[in-house]
Amino acid sequence: MTAPQSSANEEPVAPLYSMARFVETICSCPGFSMSRHSDKWEIRAENSTKPLVVPEVVTGTQYLEFTHKLYKMNWRPTPHLWSGAPSLSFEDVSPMDACELLLRIPWYQRTMEERKVEEWAGAMRRKEWRTTHQGLASDQQGMLYDGQHRLAAQVIVGITLRYSVARGIEGDTFNVVDRGKMRSSSYTFAAAGEKDAFNLSAALRLLWMWENHPIEKWKNRYPVSDDQLRAVLDRHPEIRHSVKRGKPIPRASARATTLVHYLATQACGSSEVPDQWYAQLGTGENFQRRDPGLVLRNYFLGGEMTEKGNRSPARGMQSAIQVMHLFATAWNNTCTGQQRVIAKAFGNYGVPNLKRPGPNHLFRFPMKDSGEADMLS
Repeated sequence: MTAPQSSANEEPVAPLYSMARFVETICSCPGFSMSRHSDKWEIRAENSTKPLVVPEVVTGTQYLEFTHKLYKMNWRPTPHLWSGAPSLSFEDVSPMDACELLLRIPWYQRTMEERKVEEWAGAMRRKEWRTTHQGLASDQQGMLYDGQHRLAAQVIVGITLRYSVARGIEGDTFNVVDRGKMRSSSYTFAAAGEKDAFNLSAALRLLWMWENHPIEKWKNRYPVSDDQLRAVLDRHPEIRHSVKRGKPIPRASARATTLVHYLATQACGSSEVPDQWYAQLGTGENFQRRDPGLVLRNYFLGGEMTEKGNRSPARGMQSAIQVMHLFATAWNNTCTGQQRVIAKAFGNYGVPNLKRPGPNHLFRFPMKDSGEADMLS
């Protein structure tokens, strides 16, 4: 394997793998044959009419694609019987070791999830990967019992990692492996002493998306690690206040309203105006009929006038992007003095940048001090 190095400002260069060992392993098993053609091999299976054409060198992602095609050709690895009691040790596993282990996945293993592989590959690139008691395991036949997603991610990244490695595990224990509840980011933040950890982690994840990806790509559901969320919190510690004050309407997504509160706080340079506006959204007091805040509140709780003059029912849960669009639009309209009759969640849910209150604002709450009055004047 070769793994070219890249500078800090460049995209990481994909490692390259020689496929000679791959071909040798496959063709050593009954039912598979190989023929050489210049710079590639053709592997044929007895039950398949179409050969698997394998080049001499591939990237990690391509290697995974070839292993996937191989298993679809009904590849079954040769058993390597384990003698003696099960063992457990911590070992350094190279990318080439990972490649070979991925050729020992038994038929009963679950299908590999590409999203999980990408998530763990990202953690490995960012050097967030940790050695824990959960690593690799093989059964008494020498088949990969646990760890295929870790190894696949390692092959993509091309680095040596230290794992706990268990061997000789009895096959009848497979049904009880990975059956526990996954620990979410909110548990991590709660363990660190953060308050309202569930909403905090959700808001941080949304803020990470806001900082790193355009909204039209949010549907891709990018994986975000706990370390990345902690870095976001370190950069934006004031979001803790928005988590406390940013949930005015029960039917609206809390993470979305929290993020809009935080972005409004950044636009104003202070949380005083967003705090009071959100409190007003919660009570509905001191609004006038066409104030954007009242229209927004009625949109979620029911009661706003439709275009046909009818009262609408209460809205169900909206997506986070819809809620951000509605809250950000209502905030900006309030800042600029634009009254509204109805609120609309448009098909193209762009979220505008939040504005600072202007001279024609529609904020209708008493000023706490002259400084705030100056800001709103």
